[in-house]
Amino acid sequence: MTDHSPTRPLVLGMSGSPRARSNTRLLLERALAGAAAAGASTELIALRDLQVSPCRHCGGCDRTGTCVIPDDVQQIHEKLRQAQHLVLASPIHFAGVSAETKAVIDRAQAFWVATHVLKRKAAEAAGERRGVFLATCGGDDTRVFEWAKPTVKAFFNSCQFAYWGELFEPGTDQPPPVAQRGELLARAESLGRRLVEAE
Repeated sequence: MTDHSPTRPLVLGMSGSPRARSNTRLLLERALAGAAAAGASTELIALRDLQVSPCRHCGGCDRTGTCVIPDDVQQIHEKLRQAQHLVLASPIHFAGVSAETKAVIDRAQAFWVATHVLKRKAAEAAGERRGVFLATCGGDDTRVFEWAKPTVKAFFNSCQFAYWGELFEPGTDQPPPVAQRGELLARAESLGRRLVEAE
């Protein structure tokens, strides 16, 4: 899912669900639709479709700020550098983000090194870069969202995105399905629009 023009700011969406048609992906698609309506280019990366190895803690990025593992994270990192804004969507698994999402977050060690050790700008995009976190959980305990947030905030900080907004939806194991929760979908679309239009 790509609507990318080099003349418009890029809003990158990352879907961290292991399922192809998931609740978080539905919210992400609506958020990106709102961003596109506000004039942005959009691109959606489904992490489930990529080969992402776990971080080896090998120190390979310590001198260059670039990860040395030759897998699909290289293309993710390139998109993260190009993006003006980021929308990260993940289901909550055991009070944290999904395994697919966490693997990508751990591999952002290279960005952390570039930013905080090498004192290098991690982004190609100029101006403020904002990040949004979308998450769903099957149960009703909303504390799980707060438990997942520090990891996402650390990821955004390392990649030089300000943690700007969030949309959380509990109780997705209960009816109605997310696809029929019109008010929720409208909120996701509005959030995407506001992400682009914010001063």
